[in-house]
Amino acid sequence: MRPLLSLALLALFGGALHAQQLPQYTQYVFNMFSLNPAVAGSKDCLDVRLGYRQQWVGFPGAPTTGWASLHGSIRPKGKPYQANRHGFGAVIEADETGPLGYTLFQLAYAYHIQMAKDHYMSLGLFAGVKQEKLDIGRVNVIDNNDDALANQGNTLVYPEVTPGIWMYSKTSWLGLSIPQVLGNKIKDLGVESRLTRHFLVSAGHRYRMSKYFSVVPSTLMKLSPGSPLALDVNVMMEYRKVGGVGVSYRNQDAVAFMLKVPFLKFFTLGYSYDVTTSRLRANSANTHEIILAIYPCTPVDPAKAIVRCPIFE
Repeated sequence: MRPLLSLALLALFGGALHAQQLPQYTQYVFNMFSLNPAVAGSKDCLDVRLGYRQQWVGFPGAPTTGWASLHGSIRPKGKPYQANRHGFGAVIEADETGPLGYTLFQLAYAYHIQMAKDHYMSLGLFAGVKQEKLDIGRVNVIDNNDDALANQGNTLVYPEVTPGIWMYSKTSWLGLSIPQVLGNKIKDLGVESRLTRHFLVSAGHRYRMSKYFSVVPSTLMKLSPGSPLALDVNVMMEYRKVGGVGVSYRNQDAVAFMLKVPFLKFFTLGYSYDVTTSRLRANSANTHEIILAIYPCTPVDPAKAIVRCPIFE
């Protein structure tokens, strides 16, 4: 791995610089539960997502991320329909960027409150553990006596908590989550530092242009102390249940193209291709992201069906 990239990665934990500490998702609308625990229980059935992202293909030490998630609602059998309900879920995520990597496991709980007809608010919480690791053998540095390499441990395990709020109806949504809210200190990987809190704000709306055609614009904003605002703007165009195509813009980083294809009744495949627009384009190829959604939803009495956010249609 190139020395410049190695030093940049060490800076992630060195305290002198602030860097992105969360994985990047192009298809955030198709993967919203991984970002906000309050989404748990927003469907009539279990929702499973499997995903993989290869960022900056060809760039030494570029990030790769794999994840799996599931969530659903708790609806007691034999009881009358209840407007308010409980949601549950779990997420496991693994990320590797050069010599740095982590594995994250979180459980989710959410409580959905009916605010008005077809309008809900949900409060949710992720709670779990995160294991950070640093492979010293893969680090190239100029000074082997650098304090960042002294007394290194190979792994570090600490608690992770993410609160979230989610407001939605049949046509729109607005959400906020705060990953790394505990601001854990990193003592044994590089120079002592602290993970920064991130504020993720997402919003979107489904415009039905006709009986079969709809357009879904959305945005995801990421705010963290010491870092510039990261902004994603997506537009997805969908036709009936056949599928959809979309385009995305990420400020100062990439333009992406998206494809979503339902198949075999209970499955949907999402794919995105990011075209790098930043300076990294001179030394790397582009980015691939693929997500498989599995949702074995059976017909539900319309009088008892929950209000489904448009991201799940």
